[in-house]
Amino acid sequence: MNVTVLGGGNEVGASCLHIEMAETSILIDAGMRMQGEQLLPALGMLEDLPRPQAILVTHAHADHIGALPLIHKLFPEAPIYATAPTIALMRIMMKDSLKIIEERSRREETIPPYSEDQVEALLAAMLEIPANNTLRIGELRIESHQAGHILGAVMFSLMGGGAELLVSGDLSFKAGRTISGANVPRHLKPDVVIMESTYGNRAHTDRHTEEKRLAEHVAEVIAGGGFALVPAFALGRAQEVLLVLQDYMDKGLIPEFPIYVDGLVTPVSRVYRQYPQFLKGNLAHRVYREGDVFLKEGRCQAVHPKEREAILQGKPACIVASSGMLTGGASSWYAEQLIGNDKNAVLLTGYQDEESPGKALLDVAEGKTEELSINGTPYEAKARISKYGLSAHADASEMQLFIQQLAPTHTLLVHGDDDARTALSDLLDERYSPTLVENGDNYPFELRDSKKGIKGKRYKPNKEHEALRSLNGQFILYEPEDDDPLKVALCTGVHPKTNVLFSQTLKGKPVKIQPHQLIQALGQTTRTIDDVRESLQPLLDFNRQEMKALQWSHAPEGIYTFQGLLRHVAVHDSLEERLVLALALQALPTEHKRDGQSGQIEYKLDDDFMAQAQHGTLPMQGRKMNAAKAMDIARGALADEPDFTRCGADQLGETLTLYFAFPDAYTDKQKERMTSSIADQTGWEVVISPSTRQDLLFQVLSDLTENGEPESFSLHLQEKTVRATLPETSDVMEIAERFKQRTGFYFQEKGSEAAGPTQSNDLFKVTDRSVRMENNEAREETKRWAEDRDITLYKISFKGQGDDSVLEVHFISPEVAKRHEVDLEELSYRTGFPVTYAENPKQNEIIKEAVARIPASWALKKNPSIHREQSILGLKVGEATDPDEAQRVEDAILQATGYGIELKR
Repeated sequence: MNVTVLGGGNEVGASCLHIEMAETSILIDAGMRMQGEQLLPALGMLEDLPRPQAILVTHAHADHIGALPLIHKLFPEAPIYATAPTIALMRIMMKDSLKIIEERSRREETIPPYSEDQVEALLAAMLEIPANNTLRIGELRIESHQAGHILGAVMFSLMGGGAELLVSGDLSFKAGRTISGANVPRHLKPDVVIMESTYGNRAHTDRHTEEKRLAEHVAEVIAGGGFALVPAFALGRAQEVLLVLQDYMDKGLIPEFPIYVDGLVTPVSRVYRQYPQFLKGNLAHRVYREGDVFLKEGRCQAVHPKEREAILQGKPACIVASSGMLTGGASSWYAEQLIGNDKNAVLLTGYQDEESPGKALLDVAEGKTEELSINGTPYEAKARISKYGLSAHADASEMQLFIQQLAPTHTLLVHGDDDARTALSDLLDERYSPTLVENGDNYPFELRDSKKGIKGKRYKPNKEHEALRSLNGQFILYEPEDDDPLKVALCTGVHPKTNVLFSQTLKGKPVKIQPHQLIQALGQTTRTIDDVRESLQPLLDFNRQEMKALQWSHAPEGIYTFQGLLRHVAVHDSLEERLVLALALQALPTEHKRDGQSGQIEYKLDDDFMAQAQHGTLPMQGRKMNAAKAMDIARGALADEPDFTRCGADQLGETLTLYFAFPDAYTDKQKERMTSSIADQTGWEVVISPSTRQDLLFQVLSDLTENGEPESFSLHLQEKTVRATLPETSDVMEIAERFKQRTGFYFQEKGSEAAGPTQSNDLFKVTDRSVRMENNEAREETKRWAEDRDITLYKISFKGQGDDSVLEVHFISPEVAKRHEVDLEELSYRTGFPVTYAENPKQNEIIKEAVARIPASWALKKNPSIHREQSILGLKVGEATDPDEAQRVEDAILQATGYGIELKR
């Protein structure tokens, strides 16, 4: 047995195989390339090979039939066999291929490879494969088997001389809307399988999801006043698209809109109607019942080229036109007209060759380039560009299962680029001898029983490669080369020599991952790729809630592998939990990670790590969301708070600050509830600005004064007091109470006696205690209270006499006192006295505490100056200070005194 690859070996295009077997020579397919200088297979090699005794055609796509007129001219005596639908479709496709070739030849001033007469001679010579799907050619028995893919597509099995060979052609195992999937010939025991590998490095997305996306996006574009162009392969894909759109209309899932069909789509659709026995049962029944299921009157209209201009001048609509890669035909004309308007869309539904305008259009959509060329003219793409997974080819896992079921001795991988074939080669078990073929090479085989194997190219994996093979089909966490945040990808294969992991990101973009970039294998799943993407992608950006949900308390201190720790902390052992755990472990210092004896990384975890994990404070990727989103969440959470004005994030990206018109109107408990809730939702440290909208205080007071305007308004910010003269008939006590509730500030009418500290500061009074201590007893209880809480008090005194007596405690500053309002309520309960705190700061003590915390390197020139209204210490220093050090010093002084610092030189 000998296989010679004339074309379509390490490429998608110009498929052509010469097979010698049982002293019989067969040629299978002879296609052409859609791009490049060399359109045809290496037909010159046929001079050195035995003349073919027959030619077999798998299906009617141009990359499998485009060179057949030349083959027939070279070997007119050789019969050419195909299924009846394939022959009918060839009559359309061959004439279109000739037209494309002739137009290209005129443009490039070259000679076409064949003529119209040769095309007609080929079509006249075509023979149908018998109804029993069996042929006898020389010493070979040849059977055809349903291949899915498109109408009439088949595989061929060749048997003779004690050997068996299967040529897959193009395969699709999932049924579409028009035809059923491939039938696996399980009765065969092939020595060799020649297998297509177009999508050998991909896993298809869910078909129903992609159809839904397409239908809804077309409807959105038309509703927005634009045209939706769907470039589609005239043979196969266009029929699927027409059924999808019309079925969604029939079910009321999208609005009705006109569909125009242009190019070869119309004549090809007629062929589908002529062969209902080759269609899916439900579609065949519809064809019998309804006639034309593709071009429905009043909804779906075939277009003549002369009508194109008028269509684009009319109402918004969907246009389904060939070719699918915009390489010519009607679709490229429409694309040129529509691409410059952002209301329009070009929606791609199939394979895009690397050199095609369709691929260039995708590159524009992905930001890889800014211009594209259609028919030699550059265009700026403003229209919406999208791609949909309606593939008519098998994906990697389907092809792997197909080979496992056939269990061949040798597998030749053709019809795919290097990445796809390499990925599929790695996916297949070695006992099936996967081989990456090259155009122009021949591959001789011995029989299965000879055990001599193949004399062609063969890749042998190394030991590291064997270990990496287990990652096939798994989602992995990896580190991009450009130091971007960690990402997740689906591993689809491993290069047999370099051990590069062929993968695709959650968005479906192919990516090659070096072994050193691998962080953690997350495992496999039966969920759709869309579901996984929608679930995992957000966790890479923010995962605080999911981190806290893990059962960290179930894992004691110790050394763990990833899987070992997962068994302790996981609730459901989901991909989401694995991703969050893997991200968390990256927060460990290097000295807490080591290579274990099993080859897995071992992690040393301590109580501090567990505590941070439980509280969601680990310094890990996703601990907090980006600033813009965090501020959106804060705005949403505070939308019903009338005093909320805005929020902002500091330049260091550490703190989110909330601004209120009157922050003092809120209690500490209310503030804590707001800040902790937003912190938990965003991962940010959240603080409330103490700044008051001073300009609004007078307005509030005026609104509360019903009998005229207040006069002689003055603001005493340090005392948080507003003074003014009210009209004589005003109820001062009621206005003062309402003003305090609304703003948090005290009101005092000018001319009244100063009421002491209990009027400018809050009075903490617990009314349910019946026994009041004697003064000295209350003073000693206050000392015990302060000692219990590690509070420093500078003085304890009493104001007033008898029942009006108030216990006053002196903190270093009122700012520090406000941190202990809840504690002051308890002190009132314990002593029976109303309690307040002194309004004046202890300036000498504040300066003393501050100086003790200022580094000598700052060269402080004089004692700090106190600015009471801003709660700020002014520091004049001799040297420039490090910003991080300055922040640490300010935090320490603020904690001790309640005052921030302002540096001057």
